[in-house]
Amino acid sequence: MKLKNLFKILIKRGFKNIELENIIESKYVLKRSGGNFRQFLFSFYDENLKEWSLVPDLSVGSVVKFIQNNIKSKTKWFYSGEAYRKQNKNENSPIINQTGFEIFASKNKVKDDHEIVKTSLEIFKKSKFNKAEINLSNIEIFNALVDRLSLQVRWKERIKRHFCREKYFNQLLNKLSSKTDISPIIVEKDKKIADKLRKLNPSTLYSGRSLKDILDRFDLKNYIEPRLETDKKNVKIIKDFLKISCPIERAPEILNKFFKKNKLNLFIYENYFPINSNLKKNLKVKFSPNINRSVEYYTGMVFNISVIKKGKKNILISGGRYDKLLKNLGSKKDTTAVGAAINTDLL
Repeated sequence: MKLKNLFKILIKRGFKNIELENIIESKYVLKRSGGNFRQFLFSFYDENLKEWSLVPDLSVGSVVKFIQNNIKSKTKWFYSGEAYRKQNKNENSPIINQTGFEIFASKNKVKDDHEIVKTSLEIFKKSKFNKAEINLSNIEIFNALVDRLSLQVRWKERIKRHFCREKYFNQLLNKLSSKTDISPIIVEKDKKIADKLRKLNPSTLYSGRSLKDILDRFDLKNYIEPRLETDKKNVKIIKDFLKISCPIERAPEILNKFFKKNKLNLFIYENYFPINSNLKKNLKVKFSPNINRSVEYYTGMVFNISVIKKGKKNILISGGRYDKLLKNLGSKKDTTAVGAAINTDLL
């Protein structure tokens, strides 16, 4: 599919084409992605020591443009261009071709989620591919499940916050279930040391932290919110949930049975997902909670459409809802957002 034909689909559906800047203040990228993303940036400083970067992700540029234009009404944009990201040795080029489309300031999130998925399906149908697999999920289900487990609050927040960092996420679960990171002998020694430190001035600083803060954190871990005997069971529930993979029409039934079995006060209605049944034989729709995890800002519905090219599975389109991103990047008020990115190299 040529870009002009892709653009025709988006324009027909009411999306307006916008131009984005090639550079962006680094702070916007780092706010969205954290310090770990810095290693991929092509950045520099201007004469005022303000740090700038070549745009590593066009969606960030789109969000920043929406905020800076102080737009308050529902807006549908699409864009296409080059993003610049340092790659590992196995990649050929640091230049990434991106095309994306987004809806900001949704007044009906269910309707606009459906609009993004429906537009993605139309793009697939106009592509050269005959078969595809659509994976759907919603981050809200995972967060609600974690909130209902008998875990300490600080662990619930850590698990939800690091869901997008799969390797570290798994390390957290292993620590929580096995307690291999805790030595009872060392803990008892630390408790004795803590009792001695309580007699000192609580405002004394150690490596930039006050003694009071250090002791409060120590007490939280050991006395206020210690590890629980049920932690291992809760970790198993999380892992079992992430293994669920089923046809979308069976998802509410399977999920509700899972919640009931594990005594979780959750219920999924039949029309919860933007697609509730398989569309055609060549379009299999599945519920898969383990998708799009590398994107840290998703807050709700997530999806991807994968195709086979030269015997390998490739993601043609992926996207989701990210209602907190605009506030995180400087918007003065909560603004909803949902969108998708197209791998135009596959088209």
